[in-house]
Order: sequence, then structure tokens, then C-alpha cells
Amino acid sequence: MTEVAVPSPAPTVAFSSVEISNQAASASFIKHIRQTLQKAQEITQVVAEAEKIAEDATTFCDAIKAQHNIQSKKLALTGKPSAPLPPLAASLTREIQTSVVWTQSMLQMCNIAESTADLAPGEKLNFVQTTSGPGA
Repeated sequence: MTEVAVPSPAPTVAFSSVEISNQAASASFIKHIRQTLQKAQEITQVVAEAEKIAEDATTFCDAIKAQHNIQSKKLALTGKPSAPLPPLAASLTREIQTSVVWTQSMLQMCNIAESTADLAPGEKLNFVQTTSGPGA
């Protein structure tokens, strides 16, 4: 039996920027991420609207079926109704929220890398920004 080697796909570059300093490159990277997340939010809004329209259409179809006593062909063939699909917009929203947290952590890592402060070996890095109480 002869094994055929399947070439792996070439790596793709998702982002590239040539800047004067690391700080400028970091800022450019974060700007790119924010623009991507904004576009993802716009897509999520369109998906949510489409899901709402589909849900309304399903409701109307169910009402018409009930009014005319029509049985679904799929139900008639399999004996069980098809399961509804989970909402995609909610899943996209969770992914965007995760990406926002990742972006904030990445920005903080860039700030640490750019900082002139010394880090002790083994020092715990904290990427969560905290406020110091009311009025902070």
C-alpha cells in the first residue's frame, strides 16, 4: 500500500504592517482587530434580523398548517418533527465577546512588551484592568 503525501496548505497572512515602531505596529494591529470585530457585529445584526424573519415565517406557516390541517411531509415520512436549529446570532455574539477579551489581553501584552519597566522572573502578569472604586 502506497501512502500519498498531501501537501499542507500554504500559511495565510491575516495581518501585516510595517511601522516605524513596535508601538505604531501594535496600534495598527489593534485598529485592524477593532475593524474586524465591528464588521462581525454588523454581520451578527443582519443574521439576527434574518433569524427573526425566519422565525416569524415559521410561525405563519405553522398557523396555516394548523388552520388547514396539513401534515408536514417530513413528519409523515419519519414520524418525528425536525429539530429547530440553534440561533446563530447568539453564537456569533459570544464569539465576538471572546474576541474582545482576547483583543484587550493582546493590547495589554503589547503595552508590557513596550514598557521600560523590568519584570521579575516568574512575575504574574495581570491583563484585567481594574478600577479603584467610585469615581475612578
